[in-house]
Formats: sequence, structure tokens, C-alpha cells
Amino acid sequence: MKSFLYLIRKGDLYKIGHTKNFDKEINKIKPDEVLKKILIDKPNIFEARLFRRYKKSRLPETDYFKLTDKEVNDCKKQIDENSYLSKDIGKEFSISATASLLILLLSLFLLRFFNFGLINSIPIALLLSSSSFWLLFLFGSFGGYDSEDLPLFASWGNRTKAFFVAAFISSLSFVFFYIY
Repeated sequence: MKSFLYLIRKGDLYKIGHTKNFDKEINKIKPDEVLKKILIDKPNIFEARLFRRYKKSRLPETDYFKLTDKEVNDCKKQIDENSYLSKDIGKEFSISATASLLILLLSLFLLRFFNFGLINSIPIALLLSSSSFWLLFLFGSFGGYDSEDLPLFASWGNRTKAFFVAAFISSLSFVFFYIY
């Protein structure tokens, strides 16, 4: 369900938060200024990523931060629709798939360059390319989220998919190895 993720200023503190009813939340908090807001799916997951990004400026156990001007500008850029920071933990899977493809192509090129032969290169390259999915399975993300800020089991969908893809690619590698 879509909700608002926002950055507000109250005095010299900044709050990163999310709510389904933005107007009600703003009337309750009464900030000095609303700096940025965005309507997204699963805002608590993107919020966790921002909490990690500004971890050093966070007041313990709160949603409030003592941000520098540079951090405020950066946070406003991240909350923007066009920011490069993924707003959904599901994007971690596509990042892993892209990394896997790049590792496969790079390792095939390097192995061919060192005269391993195409038949010998394929299983090694496949095994290496599964590493990004194994990392996603083990860690649940590539470091963009603090696990204590994520809802329980938020990354298990990715972990499960990553496990099956990694197991498939690794198995394919062994099949190529034993057939040829």
C-alpha cells in the first residue's frame, strides 16, 4: 500500500518518517518546514535505507536526525522520484541479476584471454556468476538497509528467490563441468 515518505525540519532537527495520511501527521507534528515528500509503495523499507545512510546523525531510538546542510540536500535528492537510490528492497534482486550477468561476461572474457578454452570456461564462469545471488541470499541485501530498521522478514522474499537462482546457476555449472 502506498504511503508518504517525508523529510521535515523542526527547529534544528530533521525527521524522516512515513505515513498514510500526510496532512494528519503534519498537523500532529507541526514542523517548521516540509522539505520533501514522496508517495511510494512500502515506505518503511526506503525509510530504513535512509536511516542507514544518515546513521551517524541519528538521535538514538528516534526518527530524528541532526543533519548537516550537505546531508539535508542529499536526503532531499534521495527522496526525489529520480534519485538513483532504490526505494524498494525488491530492486536488490535486479541488482544481483545485473551483477551476475556482468560477472559471467567478465569471467568468460578473462578465462578465454588466459586460454582456458570455451568448454572449460563456461562452468567456472557460471559458478562465479552465481556469487551475487549467494550474497543476496546470505545477507538479504547489498548493504543498503539496517536490519533493525526493516520489518521482520522484509528481505526473505528476496533471499528465497536468490537461493533458488543461485542453486540453479551453481547446478548448471556442475552439469557443464561433468558433461564436458
